[in-house]
Amino acid sequence: MTKNIVFATCLAQPAMQESDAVAARALEARGVVVTAAPWNGDQAVFERADAVIIRSTWDYQKTPDAFAGWLQSLDDGRPVFNPPAIMRANMSKRYLLDLAAKGAPLPPTRGVEAEVGAIIAAMDEMGLEEAVVKPEFGATGSGLSLVRREDEEGLVAAAAKMAMPGLVQALVPEIMVRGETSFMFIGGGFTHAVTKRPKSGEIRCQAEYGGASALASPPEWAIAEARRILGLIPGAPLYARVDGVVLDGAMRLMEVELIEPELFFTYAPDVASRFADALIERL
Repeated sequence: MTKNIVFATCLAQPAMQESDAVAARALEARGVVVTAAPWNGDQAVFERADAVIIRSTWDYQKTPDAFAGWLQSLDDGRPVFNPPAIMRANMSKRYLLDLAAKGAPLPPTRGVEAEVGAIIAAMDEMGLEEAVVKPEFGATGSGLSLVRREDEEGLVAAAAKMAMPGLVQALVPEIMVRGETSFMFIGGGFTHAVTKRPKSGEIRCQAEYGGASALASPPEWAIAEARRILGLIPGAPLYARVDGVVLDGAMRLMEVELIEPELFFTYAPDVASRFADALIERL
């Protein structure tokens, strides 16, 4: 019997992303019917699906409660990837503090309210003159600011830009030169890596901010460290992306993306076949 799988997108960008289209073609080659539908649109398509794959729900940070409720509605025994419980735990960036407590190499980080005084207090506690400030719920660098302790105007703007509780984190300056490496995992196994470099004067690596990406060959120790970090998270995600800055013999963790990460199948089309096989095996 033919399986019908829905790739969840969003009303802001309802079409399937290019990388996901590569994965869809791999599934279709195996007799699966794949469609794309916004998570915050007509729910009938999800109700009829044999499985739901969360792929480009890239507006959820604007309505996190609604998105969490939607994930809860999917948690009724049907195949959903990643599992809703794993994704709900990954929504708030405060999961990074839990990972740090378990031994993940997170830069010095504190949770704060979106208030100038709270940001300053956190910076003082960590001995920082410069820091990255970002909201608890965010995607593609939204709400992120680079602030300096003595720049009151910049601090006020950063707090307003956060618009919600969030994190104050020590800047990893190497990200501006070395960039950020994304380690992709399918079914727990490492598949490929991509390095994303920001444009000059920027710390955000996403393409919408002028960043550039390229297939990477990270050292074995870095792959092992990314795998160790992923192992600190309960559950068995079908797909995962560990983002970090690879230094000389060390890594600084930026994110562990378990909801809707870009998986860069366009850089490694053969990995899309592994994704399709791993998905079908779990259905």
